Amino acid sequence: MSQPCKVRETSSARDSPFDPQEPVRMTVQLWTSGKGKRKINQYTKSSRIGKGRHGEVYLCNVDNDPDQKVAIKAVKRSNPRDKIKLLRRNYQQNESTASEKPCPLNSTENSIRKEIAIMKKCRHPNIVRLMEVIDDSQQDKIFMVMEYCSGGPVQWANESKQPLLRIEQTRRIMRDVLLGLGYLHSLGIIHRDIKPMNLLYNAERTTVKIIDFGVSHYNVRRSLMLSDTRPSLEDASLFPDSDMQRTLGTPNFLAPEVVWFDNSEQDTTEMGSNRSSLTMNEKTAMPKVRPPITEALDIWALGVTFYCFLFGHTPFNAPSSGNDNVHHNEWMLYNQICTQDWDVDSTMAADRIVTGGRHPKDISSEGYAVVTLLDSMLEKNPLRRGSLSYLKHHPWILCNIPNPKEWLQLTSPNPVTLASKSPLLCRWLHSLRQRLMRIRTK
Repeated sequence: MSQPCKVRETSSARDSPFDPQEPVRMTVQLWTSGKGKRKINQYTKSSRIGKGRHGEVYLCNVDNDPDQKVAIKAVKRSNPRDKIKLLRRNYQQNESTASEKPCPLNSTENSIRKEIAIMKKCRHPNIVRLMEVIDDSQQDKIFMVMEYCSGGPVQWANESKQPLLRIEQTRRIMRDVLLGLGYLHSLGIIHRDIKPMNLLYNAERTTVKIIDFGVSHYNVRRSLMLSDTRPSLEDASLFPDSDMQRTLGTPNFLAPEVVWFDNSEQDTTEMGSNRSSLTMNEKTAMPKVRPPITEALDIWALGVTFYCFLFGHTPFNAPSSGNDNVHHNEWMLYNQICTQDWDVDSTMAADRIVTGGRHPKDISSEGYAVVTLLDSMLEKNPLRRGSLSYLKHHPWILCNIPNPKEWLQLTSPNPVTLASKSPLLCRWLHSLRQRLMRIRTK
């Protein structure tokens, strides 16, 4: 039997995709002072809260506003690898000089420019907000000032790889991520690295926001069809179509089309006993020809994330062995992603709800609803993978919402562009949000 819906979730302002439209401030002068350069313009460093490939993230206080805190990502313009890339490029293209191409493709600064370009386009409650960019050409670092999500990343498993989230918590998180992804895709933006670590709670832990656009892609041509925002010339140069052919992201969350290989060349003897007993049938097997790489890869990554929330571990993992060859282990993992099915634990979530296994027979059970949702998201063929619209309309996602039709209308990303051009529509949307707030308090 299905689990009773004990908590009723109503449409509210937190579900609304509409956010104030203040532009990102672009500052071209940097002042630093204090011990260890703790002072960055009007911000004061408090503590380091993160570290990535290209830089560090600091929690900072804002002058004249002691209650406000921001997260500042400090990234170096270049690293030693950039010099090697530049030398190689100059050697291969003798007719080009370093001055003609100061920022070679895939350099550190180019990656930073991409992340800034994408975040400048985003205004949504389920996307972390970029507030200011401090870009002083005389300095070796660029500073990205972002909203601080003090709730931290979504914690989904304990040390024993048991799920920590209850089913209702998982449902609400999934709704938030679907709304954020829907907004991104409506702008032609593909995140490319959806995973639990890139989902942060706000201070009240009522809203989840998508972060980290370091490997994201902006599809210029698709944005012309989906939005009335005209891409700039910089967008076209920063985001060539060839970028989509690169294997970027977190290995366990990569979609089959990203790590695709010709299955006929697979060395089955090497797989040996490591082959999963869960093989794919003709209907769901990976296509023989590499399918196109599109925003459907975000759906797959969200499916893996959903699986993590439910079961406390990822569906595909490199088999444990004595082989320390990183490339070999990655190939084994990618082979699983492309050719093997995924299993289902006997129970799911911290509630330990019975799933019914990989193919539940009780169509009225929560396990059946969850497995069908996972089936649509973890479809090997991206052309048959569930769309964001399908996922938002899925009964499991809509459970506990008193008026699903109104929620779906309110959270559609389509009116966002119109809202920025129509004051009348803005007032109507504000009125609608207030009405939904009153519904929630009843």
